[in-house]
Amino acid sequence: MPGHCIENYVAGTVIAALKKPYAPGSILDEIGAERIETIFQPKHNKEGIETIVSIYLKRKNKQAVISAIEQLQAHPDVVYAEPDYIEYLYLTPNDPLFKRLWGMKAIQAPRAWDHITESPNVIVGVLDSGVDNSHPDLKPNLVHASGAFDRRDEDGHGTHVAGTIGAVGDNGIGVAGVCWGVGLANFKLGGRAFGTASAIAAIDCAAKRRIEIINCSWGGNGYSRALKFAIEQHGGLFIAAAGNSGKNNDKFPSFPASYDSDNIISVAASTPHNNLAPFSNYGVKSVDIAAPGMNILSTTLNGKYRYLNGTSMAAPHVSGAAALLKTYRPNLTPQQMKQVILASAKVYPGLRGKVTTGGALNINAMLEMAGTPPARKHALGHL
Repeated sequence: MPGHCIENYVAGTVIAALKKPYAPGSILDEIGAERIETIFQPKHNKEGIETIVSIYLKRKNKQAVISAIEQLQAHPDVVYAEPDYIEYLYLTPNDPLFKRLWGMKAIQAPRAWDHITESPNVIVGVLDSGVDNSHPDLKPNLVHASGAFDRRDEDGHGTHVAGTIGAVGDNGIGVAGVCWGVGLANFKLGGRAFGTASAIAAIDCAAKRRIEIINCSWGGNGYSRALKFAIEQHGGLFIAAAGNSGKNNDKFPSFPASYDSDNIISVAASTPHNNLAPFSNYGVKSVDIAAPGMNILSTTLNGKYRYLNGTSMAAPHVSGAAALLKTYRPNLTPQQMKQVILASAKVYPGLRGKVTTGGALNINAMLEMAGTPPARKHALGHL
C-alpha cells in the first residue's frame, strides 16, 4: 500500500469516504463487513464526499485490511479508503521538580489576567482519555459533551490537560488554569491508544455542538485523509501536540499536528529556561510555537494534582490562551486567532530554528496584539 503506514492500525477496521450515504447491499457489504457505522457527514465539500464510515471486518488480520482497502479504492462510489490508524496520547513520565506553576509565569498569564481571566461563553473540547468530572478544581467548568463521549477519565491524562486549560482560579484550592472560567467539554476517545474513527466521530459531535476550540494532546504517524478532512470541515481552531519522540516533524510527521490545515496550531514543549524540551518534536516548517511542557503541575484523578511532562501538557496552555482570546475578541475567525497567537510569540534563542515562530506562547503580548483591552472580564479577582 504505497503512501500508507499499515503497521499501527486498529485490527480489522477500515475507514471509507463515500460519494453517497451508505445503504445495505453496497460494495461495503461485499468486502466481508461485520458491521458498518457512519461516523461523519459533511455539509459541503469540494471532494464530493457524502459520508465517512467505519467498517468493521469479519477477518481481523492485516491482509484483510489491505484487501478491503484495495477493493474499496477501485469502486466508483468510494472517494478513498484507509486503515483506522492508532493515535497515542502524548505523555512522558517524570519526577516532580517544581512546586509551582512556572509555566503560567513564563507565558505571562498573570499580566494578562489583569485584563481577562474568564471565557464564560466559550467551550473548549477536550478530546482525550476523559475528564474526572468530580474533581473540585474542574467540576464548576465542566459542561456536558454528548452521549458516549462524556465519560469519566480512568487514565488521568485528559484530566491533567483539562486543568491546564481551565482549572478554576482564585477559588482557594489547587491550581489555576490559563482560563479560570471556561466550558470544558469532555470527549473521551479511549485509553492510551484509540482509533482515528473515534477522533473523527468526536470532532463531528463537537461540530454539531458548535464547539470552536479543540485540544488534541495526541497523535500518530499515519496520515489519515479522513481525520484531516474532519478537522478542516469542522472549521474551528485545533490545538495539536507536536509529539514526544524528539524528532523533526518536517522529516517524520506526526498527525494531526503535521497536517497543513490552516486551522491547526502545532505545539512543541519548552523548558523553564525557554529551550526546546529534550523529548519534544520540533520542525521549523511544521511546528508553529512552543509552550511550557516540562514539570507541569495540574489536576489528576480523585481530586489530586501531579506533575507531568509532554507536548500534551504544552498544547493546553495554547488552548486556554485561545479561549481568552475568543472572549477578548469574539469576532476573530479561527485563522485570525491563529495568526494573533503565532505573531505574538516571544522569540528565544533556544527555540529559533526549532519552531516556525522561533518562540513560545505569550498571552499578554497576544492580548496587546489583539487590540486595546476591553473592560475587565473576570469576576473572581486575580492572583
